Amino acid sequence: MKKRFSLLFTLLLIGCLFLTGCLPGAGGGFLCGGGTPPSGWSGPVVGNDTLYVGSMTGRLIALDDLSMPRARMKWQYPPRDESDLGYIYGTPCVADGVVYVGVYGGATRDPKVYAIDGENGWRIWAYPEEGSIGPIIGSPVIADGVLYIGSSDGKLYAIDIETGRDKWWPFETGDDIWAAPAVHDGVVYIGSFDQKLYALNAESGVEVWHFDAGAAIASTPLIYNDTIYVGSFDRKFYALNLDGTEKWQFDKAGNWFWGTAIAYHNTIIAGCLDGRVYALDVETGDCEWYYPPEERVGPVRGDPALVGDVVVFGSENGKVYALDASTGQELWQYPPEEDYLGPIRAPIYAGNGVVYVHASNQKIYALEMEYGRINWSFSTSD
Repeated sequence: MKKRFSLLFTLLLIGCLFLTGCLPGAGGGFLCGGGTPPSGWSGPVVGNDTLYVGSMTGRLIALDDLSMPRARMKWQYPPRDESDLGYIYGTPCVADGVVYVGVYGGATRDPKVYAIDGENGWRIWAYPEEGSIGPIIGSPVIADGVLYIGSSDGKLYAIDIETGRDKWWPFETGDDIWAAPAVHDGVVYIGSFDQKLYALNAESGVEVWHFDAGAAIASTPLIYNDTIYVGSFDRKFYALNLDGTEKWQFDKAGNWFWGTAIAYHNTIIAGCLDGRVYALDVETGDCEWYYPPEERVGPVRGDPALVGDVVVFGSENGKVYALDASTGQELWQYPPEEDYLGPIRAPIYAGNGVVYVHASNQKIYALEMEYGRINWSFSTSD
């Protein structure tokens, strides 16, 4: 049976999703925009010249012909004649021609992790094969043949990608897990709504240490130059040594950190729900620049992307921004002027000079990196 939300979790959840126009619906999922049906915020990912994304209609979609004037649907899972998977919030993970995705579940489907053949969309396995786990918000991560994924039942699961079976007994935290894990040098790092960041032995699942933040952690840690960087709902952004001791903290933000940060030379760049992106010195945590310098954009929930010297992020205000990563100067925004795409909560994906955006209007946009012009858009609701 699904774990009941604790009072702390409920207060945090309502406050955070209120900022983005979404509230938890009874029985699971979210009600967005004052009562519209819940959807999801799965980010796109590209592998083997194919784009994979969880649609807001509850299906895993594969698009090809990405370099053409219009992308083409290659397949969708489940197919149209079967019921959907429910809400999909996590970004799929691609490894050796297989696509892995965790789902929140819905009225007709239980929360599960699926392994899907990337070429034809056939199901390889589902975890668990019988029954269900807690609803999944975060993305799967694969390292050394093991898939790691957190769940709202408060557990981190380690699944053998060949068999779809447990690698080790799930590690249980004290509250829901919404973050995706990070794996580095044989250690799995995972944040929880119990206000802790855990470091686990990747081989055994045994806890090595944990760090106590001031509130829930829903972002994936970034490991860069032997330092762990992670934001929290206590409005602070932390730098930790690999032994879990604190190196510095940045506490000048106006709201919670949710998305995963990126590293650019000696700077860590992180989006915040206060409507700004912050660039912090890797050694001291001093703020090098923030964007915008004056009037804020909407909350930044999804992960930004870095391509060369350009950082790209999406905002709740329905726009995509490209900044010079060294100065924070705006290079372009899409769409221009008064148009907007609808709230952007999903992580941005960039590759081969193209930025891929999944907006809440149920469309995928391919923007060319240099000037932000649109190459094509594809409606996942068709």
